[in-house]
Formats: sequence, structure tokens, C-alpha cells
Amino acid sequence: MVNIKEIKESVSNDGAKLIYQSLDGLNWKQITCKDINLNIDLIISYIVSKNLSGKNVLSLSMNCLDSFVLESCFFSMGCQMTFMDASNSKDVKLNKSYGVIIVDNIEVLSNIPEITESLNESIEIITIDSFQDYSKYKKQVKSIKNIYKIGLLSRKDLDADMYDLLDKQEIKDDIQFISNEGLSKKNNTDFKLTIEKYKKTFQEIKEKEFSACVYLKEDLFSKCVNYFFITCSRKFTNSKSLTQFIENANEIMPKHLVIDSYSLDSLIEMSSQTNKAFLDLIGSRARRIITYNYNNSENIKRIEDGGIEIISF
Repeated sequence: MVNIKEIKESVSNDGAKLIYQSLDGLNWKQITCKDINLNIDLIISYIVSKNLSGKNVLSLSMNCLDSFVLESCFFSMGCQMTFMDASNSKDVKLNKSYGVIIVDNIEVLSNIPEITESLNESIEIITIDSFQDYSKYKKQVKSIKNIYKIGLLSRKDLDADMYDLLDKQEIKDDIQFISNEGLSKKNNTDFKLTIEKYKKTFQEIKEKEFSACVYLKEDLFSKCVNYFFITCSRKFTNSKSLTQFIENANEIMPKHLVIDSYSLDSLIEMSSQTNKAFLDLIGSRARRIITYNYNNSENIKRIEDGGIEIISF
């Protein structure tokens, strides 16, 4: 998985450059490289102040910038990371207990009885979304905004330079993915090979071009996507659902779309069933689709016949 130190070094060089935009209703939220760098420091400060280094961390969050930075910070602080798709997990058996659980919102936990039955006050629950009713879990729950606030207050108490602190951590060699098919493990070599295959593709995106990511599958590539955008310094946005992306596509108007295989098939099927042009669904400016392990030759031909390049290794 990605060492947050590498992300920190990358954003430190770009300062106030705009790197990320998200659409909230009619308003754009903009995040600079400087913002990301600060958030990294605040999360690390929080982890240290709460003695969370080296914990078992379970993430049920969908791929987005906040969750990527949060997960990468925990990983870089020696935590064992496990990822699971919360939307398809009712019958999944967890193989260990967790000290930290990351979710998009609290409602997700109600779908996973094995987690809710084992929750106790020692487990830290972090939500990416804010403005929720946390009363059910009392003081266990903190939003990502809470993390930033606590991290800011405890930052001055750090004894070491941030880079020195990260250098001292014993990082785990593997991360785990839990699905209905069982448990799979990926190691640092797997990540390096994926990065080597795809990095040139992201470097080829021009600086003024905008990209959208609706990568909803929990797999190796999902943990690399935001790394590519940040280290290649390319502007992007994330969508946490296919519906959210479609609703905003004509406002976002991306030239490049990063999407998982399931969502891509769903878009093509939707286009066929509604007789709506594929470009109308993804934005008329789209010219390239980047995906992972996609081998539906019929759909690939259909996309290419529509004048869109598709890249999948």
C-alpha cells in the first residue's frame, strides 16, 4: 500500500496548487496540495496522541480522497489494514478483532451484525461523512473533521519531526481484502507492479484536464488511484456511487474517467436499456476510460467505436 510519506513529499512541492474538487449540490469544494499536506500532519498527530499505531484497522469506506489519506496514514503508522465492501458483506466472516473501524457513515454498521455485536468502548469508529447522529455509539465515533480538530490540538506535543516519525514505523508488508469469496492478501510488490503499469497513463493526462473517479470496487487498484492523481499532480474528483456520478457528470464534464469493471458494465447496460448515448451518461467531453482487469471484449469494442479510448491492464 502507499506510504503517506511519499504523498506528503509530493504535495509539499506543489503548495497551493488546486488538486481536488468535489461537487456538493451546486457548490464546488476545492482542495489544494497544501490542504492535503496539513491533513496528513493532523491525522498522524491524532494517531500518535490516541496510541493507535500498530492497530488492526478495518475500512468499510468507499474510495475518496479523505478515506485514502486516512487509510494511508494508518498504514504508514504500522497498522494492519483490512478492506471490505460494506454493501455486500452481510454473510462475510471477519477473521480478527479491530481497534479502528473506518466507515462512510454510521448506518453502514447496521448491515454487518458481526461488527455491531462485537463493538465495545475500546474500538475507535471514524466516519468520513459529518453531521450524523452518533448517540447510538456514544463517544466511540469521531468524524474526519473531529480527527482534524483533535490532531491540531495535539500537534504541538509531538516530540519528533513528522518525517522522522514516519521513518521509525515498522510498516506491514501486506494488506487484506475481505469479500464473499473469502480473504485475499496483497503485498508491497503487488502495489509496485500496479503502479509501474499505470503511472505513465496518469502522467499523460494534461495538467489542465479534469478527471473523475467512480471506482467502487475494493481491490488493489482502488488503493492506487488517488496516489496516481496526487503524485502526478492532476486535478480530479471522486464519486461514492454510480448514481452520484451520473447526476453530476454533465456538471463535472471529465475528460478522463477512472471506473471499476462492475460500474462500467452497469453504465453500458444502462445506456442500452434507456437508449441514452453512453457519452450523455459520462459527460460529453470524456475521451478516455481507465479501468482495471477489464476483459469484456464486446463492451470494449462498443466504447472504442464511440470514439473513447479504454485502458485496462
